[in-house]
Amino acid sequence: MRSTIPASLALLACAHASADVTLPAAFTDHMVLQRDVPVRIFGSAQPTEEVTVSLMDAKGAVLRSGKSIAGQGGRFSVDLAPLKGSADPMTLEVRGANAVTVKDVVVGDVWVAGGQSNMEWTVAATGGQAAEAVAVANDPQVRYLRTPKVTSNRPEPTIAARWTVLSPETAPSMGAVGFWFANSVRKETGVPVGILEINWGGTRAEPWTDLSTLATDPLYTEDVAQLKRAIDAWSSLPAPQRDRAFEDARRRFQSEGTAWWSSVNAGDPGARGKWFAKEDPTDISEWTAVTLPLKWGDDQSRSRWDGIEWYRRTVEIPAEWAGKECFVDLGPIDDADIFFFDGRPVANTIADWETPRHYRIPASLVKAGTATLAIEALDLQGEGGLVGQAEQMRMTCPEAGNASIPLAGEWRSRRGRESKEIAAPPQRPRRDQAPGMGYSDPGSMYHGMIAPFAGLQVTGAIWYQGESNAGNERDAEAYRTLLPLTIRSWRAAFDQPDMPFGIVSLAAFHNFVPGAPTSGIWPVLRDAQLGTERTSPNTGTITTIDVGDAADIHPRDKRTVGERLARWATATAYGKPDLAWRGPRTKSARRDGDGIFIDFDVERGRLATRDGKTPSGFAIAGADGIFVLADAEIRPPSGIHLRSDKVAMPTEVRYAWQDNPANANVIDETSKLPAHPFRIRVEADPVSSSPAPTPPAR
Repeated sequence: MRSTIPASLALLACAHASADVTLPAAFTDHMVLQRDVPVRIFGSAQPTEEVTVSLMDAKGAVLRSGKSIAGQGGRFSVDLAPLKGSADPMTLEVRGANAVTVKDVVVGDVWVAGGQSNMEWTVAATGGQAAEAVAVANDPQVRYLRTPKVTSNRPEPTIAARWTVLSPETAPSMGAVGFWFANSVRKETGVPVGILEINWGGTRAEPWTDLSTLATDPLYTEDVAQLKRAIDAWSSLPAPQRDRAFEDARRRFQSEGTAWWSSVNAGDPGARGKWFAKEDPTDISEWTAVTLPLKWGDDQSRSRWDGIEWYRRTVEIPAEWAGKECFVDLGPIDDADIFFFDGRPVANTIADWETPRHYRIPASLVKAGTATLAIEALDLQGEGGLVGQAEQMRMTCPEAGNASIPLAGEWRSRRGRESKEIAAPPQRPRRDQAPGMGYSDPGSMYHGMIAPFAGLQVTGAIWYQGESNAGNERDAEAYRTLLPLTIRSWRAAFDQPDMPFGIVSLAAFHNFVPGAPTSGIWPVLRDAQLGTERTSPNTGTITTIDVGDAADIHPRDKRTVGERLARWATATAYGKPDLAWRGPRTKSARRDGDGIFIDFDVERGRLATRDGKTPSGFAIAGADGIFVLADAEIRPPSGIHLRSDKVAMPTEVRYAWQDNPANANVIDETSKLPAHPFRIRVEADPVSSSPAPTPPAR
């Protein structure tokens, strides 16, 4: 999980020194400008420098122009008159001490696609849907900008990213949810669509939220204050002290990393069985042939696997290499690995899926003849595997004329331990690792990845995140407070207090538990997501409990998710409220004899079940708080009656209250959209859906 400040920031600093005008990543060739609002162009120049901004058509005629004086910090901003949506290419020219030109600029709608791995998940990794996407990816008026993964403890002015025009060649690397969302929006609006892909797998919501916004909530006030004090203290340290602090952190990391790998391998059959040693003829049938490099997400037999896979092969070491230091290159490995040479562990990497592996083999281990190479590759979530290029895999001996042995090609593989019970690894320190730069630090990704776009005009945002905040009930309850803070900070960044914000409720995951009235933590977080829709104006939560995968936290059906988000956007942001997008929502509940009657808000007027059977997935409890499965009956057009012989006086209802609520079958009869999971407390008088309990103080 490497976090780096992009080279473009260094270039920006150089530009200041030479008084050059520079533009942030949003303003690169093929960009999409937001239609029907003032066109805001901003960047950096020498303080007090006059900057002229012009938008020109294909013939060079000036369509819009304006001037600005850079402030004391060097930032300038120019607002030009609004433009209508248009695919006609324009040129943006910004002049100061120098001129910057941005070509092939179109005008349409810009959306931010944020969140963690399910939003990051590419078209290429969606199995059969990848071919469907490539087949329709022939519209150059869809563009996307995919940011690198960057953290910072203060707002950064830019990031190393550029706009890409959609085509069959570029579609596989686009985020799949964003692709299908853009495809639908483009059909609906007829104007160019730009997707800012600002996401990072495995992330919590706190790093995506501005520190100042977090600090306004009592749950986070003290944590933010401590972090700010630590950042200020670190910034005041002289360089030698920072170096000593880094060395201390590096030693701790090495010690913690050794302990972590020991705990991982204590439960792994490969480590216990010494699968890294020379080939054992008695177990060769347990190994299968595999061609490396290999992304697990691209291989059907591995696409649902998170855990350890062992790889082994032999090579012939030339006599002239004997007794000489050698190196093995393997490309990046997602996301941790140990490399063994002739049965001995040579090197390892922890929690870094981006850095190509370059491992030294001591001269004392290098002997002429056959040598066994082995890799223990561990993926905790995401695609997994050796994710580089074939040419990156080689063994090299610099002292033998830099001769090399290619390592791509056939290896043998064997599956080890699953990742379910493996603890998160320690984080690798960096020499410049100031407080607030960590992968999970509050504000770190907001500063590094959202701030570079602050002030840009956009239509709205779509958000698929929450899995990493659903590890325990306290965190899941706290999400009810946290998500609105994240939304508020993004709206402030894009200067839109009511910016449309579409939320993907967590898809089904884990095994369904038959006969269990309630099970798991994910329903608590889903309820927090629905609560955000009800308390934060201009937000919407789409339900995906029907398109999950019990065995994979990354369900491959991203098309349904993207298209449901587009239905929300069409009905709300694009002003077509007659389009159903949200499925049934609870409206009120009351006691009804010895049971409970729930009235639903159904967009098309009638409740039904997806399988035509009796409604299921409902649980009720009395004053003792013990839930039992309830008998349910639809009472047209929009009511459901619940009861159970086991609960004489029910006071609470839960629906679809499992991580994977496979039995939850209530839908809108016309739109077929599923009812969202919910919980309601019922008193003597009719009540609306009640909020969850206040999260405990931390």
